[in-house]
Amino acid sequence: MKIGLISDTHDYLPNIRKAVQVFNRFNVDLVIHCGDFVSLFVVNEFKNLNAKLYATYGNNDGEKTRLKEWFLEANPENKVEDSLSFDVENLKFFVLHGQDGNILDSIIRSKKYDVVVHGHTHEQKFEEVDGVLVINPGEAFGMLTGLASIGILNTTTKEYTEIDLNNVDIIDNEEN
Repeated sequence: MKIGLISDTHDYLPNIRKAVQVFNRFNVDLVIHCGDFVSLFVVNEFKNLNAKLYATYGNNDGEKTRLKEWFLEANPENKVEDSLSFDVENLKFFVLHGQDGNILDSIIRSKKYDVVVHGHTHEQKFEEVDGVLVINPGEAFGMLTGLASIGILNTTTKEYTEIDLNNVDIIDNEEN
């Protein structure tokens, strides 16, 4: 299974559009968003996604109740929570935004999960910590670090592909 990873979009619609197109081109089955959508209007861009979306709230997300409602209206299989725990192909995932480093570290050290995905720091990370795969796709926004990034995880091979959105062109009228 291919899982798209994105975080910290911060309302930046051009990069959200690019990310959705990349995920659709790679035929991902699921997209995980680690929070900081920021405003409700971003939901319209994610409606173009050809996969279900599992998301967590970030420290900059407002209107959490409405955000969840709109994502569920877009696709009833979507999930939006403060944190998420789920299994995919015998891998246990935990997803959170990660603004509390102590909680993030505790979850990783617990070794209850095979994969922990988080955002918040805007810095890409793909590393194994005591047998736990820890991934931060970086910031899709791209304004804090200068690198607008997303990722794709292959759950079968555990290969991770980092994608720089600065090097992706939008295709107008793309057929999905």
